[in-house]
Amino acid sequence: MQRLIASITALCVATGLSGCASTSAHTFANLDRSHPSYHSDECKRAISDTEVHDDIKLLRSVASPVALILSAGALLPAIFVANVGLDTVDRVDASKMEVHCGGEGQTTGKIAQEVAKGAAFGLATSAAGNALGAGVLPANTASSK
Repeated sequence: MQRLIASITALCVATGLSGCASTSAHTFANLDRSHPSYHSDECKRAISDTEVHDDIKLLRSVASPVALILSAGALLPAIFVANVGLDTVDRVDASKMEVHCGGEGQTTGKIAQEVAKGAAFGLATSAAGNALGAGVLPANTASSK
């Protein structure tokens, strides 16, 4: 029971720290709506193309830790690669939206740097969740009478 509580706690912490809004959503929120390009067909198309990223981010933030816990860590490489790929697509699409809507967008190097930071954070939180779920922490960390 203590392991289950520790795993659920790790899941909640990882989900809370990862945030629920995609990079595309953050980019959209920061667009200059007074820029002439904001009302262009290319901008509207780019915005509609990125709407799916929030749903994917929410699904990832729930499904990844659950799959990791249920597989006892065996799915870590697959989950890691999938999340890196999805994060990359989100960041590339956000950059394209920014460019089409009057902004400067992100360089390939900046996108790669942000994806690497996110991947490192995801790997660290996955490892922490596994440590809690595997009982690496002492069993007496749960409150008892």
